[in-house]
Amino acid sequence: MRISGLNSGMDIDQIVSDLVKAQRIPMDRVFQQKVKAEWKRDAYRDVNTKLSRFRNLAFDLTLQGAFQKKTASSSRTDLLTVSASGAAGEGRYDIVVEKLATAARVTAQVDSAKLAEDGSFEQDGSFRLGIDEENAQTIEYKAGETLEQLAARINEKKLGINAFAHEGRISLTTTATGKDAQFVVDQAFLDVFGGQFKEPVGESGLGQLQLDADQSGQDAQVTINGLEATFSSNTFEFNGITVNLLKAEEGTAVTIEVKQDVDAVVDKVKEFVDLYNELVGELNKLTREEVYRDFAPLTDEQKEAMSEKEIELWEEKAKSGLLRSDPLLNSILSEMRLALGSVVEGEGGNTSLRDIGITTGSWYEYGKLYLNEDKLRAAISEDPDRVRDLFTANGATDKEKGIARKLTSVLDRQMERITDTAGKASIPYDQSFLGNRIREYESRLADMEERLIRYEEQQWRKFSAMETALGKLYAQSDWLYQQLMAMQG
Repeated sequence: MRISGLNSGMDIDQIVSDLVKAQRIPMDRVFQQKVKAEWKRDAYRDVNTKLSRFRNLAFDLTLQGAFQKKTASSSRTDLLTVSASGAAGEGRYDIVVEKLATAARVTAQVDSAKLAEDGSFEQDGSFRLGIDEENAQTIEYKAGETLEQLAARINEKKLGINAFAHEGRISLTTTATGKDAQFVVDQAFLDVFGGQFKEPVGESGLGQLQLDADQSGQDAQVTINGLEATFSSNTFEFNGITVNLLKAEEGTAVTIEVKQDVDAVVDKVKEFVDLYNELVGELNKLTREEVYRDFAPLTDEQKEAMSEKEIELWEEKAKSGLLRSDPLLNSILSEMRLALGSVVEGEGGNTSLRDIGITTGSWYEYGKLYLNEDKLRAAISEDPDRVRDLFTANGATDKEKGIARKLTSVLDRQMERITDTAGKASIPYDQSFLGNRIREYESRLADMEERLIRYEEQQWRKFSAMETALGKLYAQSDWLYQQLMAMQG
């Protein structure tokens, strides 16, 4: 039971509060150390996120495909369009489009005996339909349904067949093209739509529908550099070149030209240089940020006395310089510069970034790269293999490894060091150096909070005892006073 200063006239609440506040000072220091460790952990994790982004781009440049981009052009885009993969052979090709590939198509009139006067089906029924026996499905129709509803049901089945119905007739078209396109049906289909099987039906009850010449699909017919060729689709590939036929025009040769896609490689290298400069700029800023030692992390009590804007401005200064002169970040910057400045040894001689137009700025720019796009474009055009090997080479020794491979190795190693120091947000139980330190601070704070509670209770017991003693003293004084008064009177 707590007794306020009724007898002593003292503000016991304020006295105890002041005593506890004085005892809380060491606890606030530990709290501030914990918050600073959390800020530093988050700052390291943010650095790792930036490193991961650059590492992924560097890894892309270890792949030969990044430097084997090809571009293809068509002299008649109204007849055909083209695209090229990295495996496409450079050169010119002449293509004459003789015929386009077509789909198989049948149109049929429904047996009038199966339809009512309004054109709907007289009774329930079903048949099987598909483009082969494996994908053929049962199509059901109900009495009172129209042919248009049946066509919609066929389309819903996704059989590789498009159906369209109008005024008692139905059209079925295969989505696949070529002379092998076909319809597989059963006898129930023939009973509804007519027609006949191409060959005798086997045990499955399914067979190919007999198609007339004008109903059958046909292959695309083209002549490539004087050689005749057929393809089942209007989109086909040869020599790593994908061709999309749009229109047939006999006797008209379309010229396709395939060449190195210099722009794509230049853009990739430019992206690499820009992202590197962005990363280096951010890391250098962190290692050179000013430290404001008078701005410690705020306690909850301090925040209550401040506005949101004041808190924001205070914490901005308190967080500044968390990674100033940080050895981890300085190591990352140093190793990246060494990797980028190294010479790659190869069979054709030694190559460096300077040879393809990438140079380092002045010392006070802390490793910033500059790109001479014209020199890079010329290097790619003259010797694309040399540019590719500068980044992607995977030699037996470190001197024979490409720039991108060295960088990827450096970044993997440094990101692992940061993870050991600050952990990852995705890991449920953080066992990193800072994670363990933060838990130590939390444990100390819990112990100090418990001691503070005991200290506060102890002070209240002391003052309560004092108030009780004063109460007894005043009671005795009053009794003596009354006795004296009685004796006198």
